[in-house]
Amino acid sequence: MNKELVSKFQSDMSLYENKVLTELLTQHGIRPAQFVQIMLTEVKKSPKMLEAYQQNPSSLFASILHCAEIGLSPSQEVGEFFFIPYKGHIKPVVGYKGLCTLILRNQNVKVIYAETVHRGDDFEWELGLEPKLVHRPKNLVRNSSTLSYVYAIAKLNNGENVFKVMSVQEIRSVMATMKQVNELYFDDTKDPMMWMPKKTAIKQLSKLLPKDYYGSTAIAIDDKVEGGGYLILDEDGKPVVAQQKSVSVKKVKTNLYSAINNIAKDDVDLHNATETVTTEEDLA
Repeated sequence: MNKELVSKFQSDMSLYENKVLTELLTQHGIRPAQFVQIMLTEVKKSPKMLEAYQQNPSSLFASILHCAEIGLSPSQEVGEFFFIPYKGHIKPVVGYKGLCTLILRNQNVKVIYAETVHRGDDFEWELGLEPKLVHRPKNLVRNSSTLSYVYAIAKLNNGENVFKVMSVQEIRSVMATMKQVNELYFDDTKDPMMWMPKKTAIKQLSKLLPKDYYGSTAIAIDDKVEGGGYLILDEDGKPVVAQQKSVSVKKVKTNLYSAINNIAKDDVDLHNATETVTTEEDLA
């Protein structure tokens, strides 16, 4: 482990804690000091994260600020948010638990979960004016080779049940839109409980559910990351979604972060920034 590089990262995190992270995290009831310590632990145990920090600190810190703004734990063990090193930068990924946490913040949603359906199970579902879903598991062999459907259900406080059913082919169609497919998909050794297909179903269901600003932002950025994007800081220190091999620029109004260049001046405006879909070449 490069102790000098770790020390530099710790110093940078202290700057962010004092000027940006405190405001972002306090609204979610997260202690900034704890968040910073978890991030330090994650970087220390991951040589690839440390390498990404050295090569592209902009990408790592943009992802850290995004994690803080949506109020998820950066701990890999908790499983809400992941920092995935990829080709010298960091791809911020919301996990299955993180999606559930974001959705359940809305008081209208009482319960949300996902299940897998395997060949031999009794499974009936209908849409229309009176949707119905009945699942009686019977097949004792429950792995990727017997998987036929995945469904997600949300129970709302008004008594309504909302669900999304996806076939294996539909999940593979979603995977086909991803620039980098998570290696856990349909891997019975690394993901025996099939959390990745379940996440896909919950994510699709979430688009039909009421969400707060942070939930909507997290899902929108997660979609862009799956499509090949990743976060970096622009010349003003604001996180932007960068796309590789893209030349177009699209600006979208949203609530992101202050210009990091203004931190030293205590000129921090967290509520009037813009998110830009751009390329690294645009910042050169």
